[in-house]
Amino acid sequence: MRSTANVKLVKLDNGSTIIFEKKSDTRTVSLAFAAKVGSAYEDSQLSGISHFIEHALFKGTKKRSAYEIKEPIERVGGTLNAYTGRISTVFYAHVPDTHAKEALEILYDMVKNPAFSKEAVEIEKEVILEEIAATHDDPFDMIYDHTIREIWDPNYGRSILGSLETVRKITPEALRKFHNRYYSAEHMVFAISGNFNESIIERAEELLRSFSRNGSTPTRIEGYMKPKRLVSLETKKDLNQVHLLLSKPAPSRLSKDFVAFRIFNVLFGSGMSSVLFHNIREKLGMVYHIDSEYVAYHDFGTFFISASTNERHIQRLVDSVRFELERLAKEGVSENEYLYGKERLKGKIMLATESTLNSLSLYLDEVIINGKPKTVEEIISEINYLSLGKLNEVIERYLSGDWNISLLVPEDLQEIDPVKLSFSI
Repeated sequence: MRSTANVKLVKLDNGSTIIFEKKSDTRTVSLAFAAKVGSAYEDSQLSGISHFIEHALFKGTKKRSAYEIKEPIERVGGTLNAYTGRISTVFYAHVPDTHAKEALEILYDMVKNPAFSKEAVEIEKEVILEEIAATHDDPFDMIYDHTIREIWDPNYGRSILGSLETVRKITPEALRKFHNRYYSAEHMVFAISGNFNESIIERAEELLRSFSRNGSTPTRIEGYMKPKRLVSLETKKDLNQVHLLLSKPAPSRLSKDFVAFRIFNVLFGSGMSSVLFHNIREKLGMVYHIDSEYVAYHDFGTFFISASTNERHIQRLVDSVRFELERLAKEGVSENEYLYGKERLKGKIMLATESTLNSLSLYLDEVIINGKPKTVEEIISEINYLSLGKLNEVIERYLSGDWNISLLVPEDLQEIDPVKLSFSI
């Protein structure tokens, strides 16, 4: 057993992992089973199958109906849900502490013994096709999916939802085969946070030991950003604005620059006091939406800046964002901006992890990426340790060079040239 303050990790002989954090000052428990598999692991012909399995596991097991899965959790005021990413699929429950064991048994049964009945799969397929169609109506989803498909390698650039074509091809047999291959011992992680009895850990160990190893499946898929610069313009009917997405390589999750770039992202594009919001929305008034996002995996990271504006403002918008990037790359952030970024990031982490569910997500994320959990205190210590000089060195290094630019514009708009809007720093 490995212990980090009040967060403990147990590695079982079959390769499964347990993470638990006892919080005695709450009356709730959050618990989850995570499979270390997501869209990056899929065959291109079955793109979307990880997300399909996420849906299908709620439709019944060999001994529980769909109603018998959700009703016991919701009857006591709890939450039962799931999400799919590129490297993991997570099934979780948030319940009063008196119902933690029942939630454990239900989650285990979902993950281990799905029925994949033909009727349920066909019904859920229609639900997923509607979900995919909805993304085609959302300009941000469209420009984001297009961009990552172009700038990330084929595994990571693949849509999590899949396409209408690939999802239509998915059968109960394909789901069963993928589940048998990847929902194996070495891919499974169980996490629990809250006010629970220690006996639940013993029961979780017993349940996890029922998973068999499948040594032929990878537990990590490497990824990368393509070296080619992206300058792209797409069109869509019935748009009233021009949608902009800038992107650039950023530190990987395992990089020594990860913490510094997290701080930069927060001060640059997170919240109403950020550089982007204050200097471009509030001072210039040319956008309603503008922010930044930092996404990082084992091997690579990407920094995104997104905004929407009227067509007559697009050149000025790009010029204004470029000005802020150049200013920070050349001059660095001020002492005040540095302190703001550190304090905001620490505060967001502390406030978020007051919730057992958010704590659970944090520890799962750390274990899937780093192989071990970090406590909130350890993360805050890393933030505190970072100097202003180190932050500015990282900012200069990663902001300099060519930027990718993607535009989604109204179909009848012909005047915008993405090449003229593209830039380097």
